[in-house]
Formats: sequence, structure tokens, C-alpha cells
Amino acid sequence: MTTPQIDPAVSYLAFLATVSDERLARVAARRAFVEMKISFMRAAALVRGSEGPMLQRKVRSATEVAELWRLSDSLLHSLPALDPVVAAHRQELQCHLDSAFPAGSASLPLTWETHRQDVRGGSQPPWPR
Repeated sequence: MTTPQIDPAVSYLAFLATVSDERLARVAARRAFVEMKISFMRAAALVRGSEGPMLQRKVRSATEVAELWRLSDSLLHSLPALDPVVAAHRQELQCHLDSAFPAGSASLPLTWETHRQDVRGGSQPPWPR
């Protein structure tokens, strides 16, 4: 019984196609994160008072979508009300959040509260602050 011969060139091309798809997915995810971060930075620039610079620093230092999600509540509540420019930023932020977490709360990143209630039952977070 003979095994079928696999052409090495075809196998290599299939491998390259898989690698490039993965790379394209990583690039697309990074691009989406950068666009989201820019939107958060623009919105944080509109926050007045001492909270504005603090939020700007936190947004600037974020390296993951989950970090931006954790800042979203503070940022949205800190934005001034009844301003059409701010309303446009709120809508843009919400669009980015909806695209990053389309399935609702089931796909949201783990927060300290859900971790404490669901997993440990403790009073200290398991990661450093």
C-alpha cells in the first residue's frame, strides 16, 4: 500500500496562506485597537477639571482593548452633557465598544468585581494594581 505523495511546493503555499491570514487578523485587530484608542484620547481631551489629564494618561498608557473598556464608564460619565460635539464622541465610543464586544456582557473582559464574586470570593484582586 502506498501513501499519496504531497507536493512540497503546494504544502508550503498552503502554510504561507495560513500564516498570512493569521498575520492579517493580527494587523486588523491592532488597527481596530489603535482607532479605538484614538477615539478614547479625543474624548478624554474634552473632560474638564483635574479628571481630564488623569483620564488622558490612563488612556495613553492602555495597551489592550480590555483596559479601554475598563476606562469607558469613567470617561463616558466625565464627559460634559448637552454638547453636540461631546454627543458625537459618546456615539463614536459606543460604536467602538459595541464592535469590540458585540455579544454583550458575556463577552466583556473580566473585571475585579466579577472575578471576586464568581471565582475567589476574596477581598483583594489576584493581580497587582
